[in-house]
Amino acid sequence: MKVCINNLEGKLGNLNIGPTIFTKRLAKNLENLGVKVVGRKKKHDILLVVGDDSNTPAKIDNSRKKGAKIVQRLDGIYHTLDDDSMKLNEPIQKNFNKTDAVIYQSEFSKRLVENYFGENSSLNFIINNGVDSNKFNNKEWKRDKKIFLASAKWRPTKRLNSILEGFDYARIKDSELWVLGKHDSFLERDNIKYFEEISSKDLFKFYRLSDFFIHLGVNDPCPNAVVEALVSGLPVICSSSGGTKELVKNSGEVIKENESLKPFYLSDIEKIEKEKVAGAIHKVIENKEKYEFPREDLYIENCAKKYLRAFEETLDKK
Repeated sequence: MKVCINNLEGKLGNLNIGPTIFTKRLAKNLENLGVKVVGRKKKHDILLVVGDDSNTPAKIDNSRKKGAKIVQRLDGIYHTLDDDSMKLNEPIQKNFNKTDAVIYQSEFSKRLVENYFGENSSLNFIINNGVDSNKFNNKEWKRDKKIFLASAKWRPTKRLNSILEGFDYARIKDSELWVLGKHDSFLERDNIKYFEEISSKDLFKFYRLSDFFIHLGVNDPCPNAVVEALVSGLPVICSSSGGTKELVKNSGEVIKENESLKPFYLSDIEKIEKEKVAGAIHKVIENKEKYEFPREDLYIENCAKKYLRAFEETLDKK
């Protein structure tokens, strides 16, 4: 089988963003399964469409003319009122209407997309992201402090302010919070360390030295950072908003809050009360040995096998 992945080419292939990081991992593991990952100029059986590349509708037509089936991988879609979401979603929806199959990253992702685009009559699959279990692990413990890690492309939807305030309020003895990524909020404390942006090649080093992970994003479909934490054996604190809780399952603490598929203004994003965050922090320490690990369901090799089965089913469809 020959597969072309659209976001591995050109400018998209050089970006240090979640979708590109994931598809590079996926491509490597598909090749381990005997799949040949090729450029779009070469004949391919499957075109995997990732992201909102405005050139992709034309690529889809070219691939289909050459006999390829089209599979679209969908994370989320634009649904904040600060942006012209209809315009931003237009290329995604054009692709959506041309696909032979859709791979959603979570049940939430599927509900969100169908709420705006309607149901797609094509095949559809739900496959969580995955990471390398040999790279992301916790074999380099231990420090004399409890390390809480938070990592993201920080923007209002990630609610770094709630993480900082909740951690500070928890007053955990001999603990530190490490924040990875260029931050949009700041709280000056001796036990909060800011590391700015970290290369994807070096991320695993921080997971190996950490004990817990905090991610309070709003309507995140399937954040790579949480997958990395869980495969590393870190119990995760998250909110009930979005698809993150589908990843965490029995491997951490979920803070309940109102959940909605309705569009919102970034300025209207509600903080999670510091008391709730602090409570979850105390609970995750108390229950550390009770959580379910290892998380083999999130290993990239198992993720790739699910993608391969989806591709095979798509090719078999008449």
